[in-house]
Amino acid sequence: MSEETWWDKEKGELIINGKRHTAVDAQALCDHLNSLVGQQVAEVIMNNLESRLGKLDAENIRKERPGASVNEIIDFLAVSESMSGAGITKVTVRPTPSALDPILLEILNPSVKGNIGAHRAFLVSWWRGALGALLGRDLEVVSLTYDQERNQLKASLRWKSKE
Repeated sequence: MSEETWWDKEKGELIINGKRHTAVDAQALCDHLNSLVGQQVAEVIMNNLESRLGKLDAENIRKERPGASVNEIIDFLAVSESMSGAGITKVTVRPTPSALDPILLEILNPSVKGNIGAHRAFLVSWWRGALGALLGRDLEVVSLTYDQERNQLKASLRWKSKE
């Protein structure tokens, strides 16, 4: 993935970090998905889609930047998400993460506001997939809150229990 971002008016393409994107109203997408299939099913669908996309994005960056540290890739992903309009993301991973140390995710001005159904999964699941790929272990969301007054989404993730 290149670090270039541009809009090619002649081709009708939005390129962010070398990858073509399509600008959509993510809030409306989540609202519609919730109303179409219900909040529980919408969350499952969005969780599956977004965690897969996050995993693929992280794996592609790791291949293109084999010498980059996990933190460098996380920083790159945060900038990429910001450029796509998702919001301003801060990820806190302990230097030696364990099953007991949560990974903290904060998104200011998230493109999707809310913490139920598809809204709950849209941004956090992408990060769950990306961070799981980078850290080599599946993650689960322990807590997720959306503070409307601060316009801030906060989530805590940890290693998924082996069953």
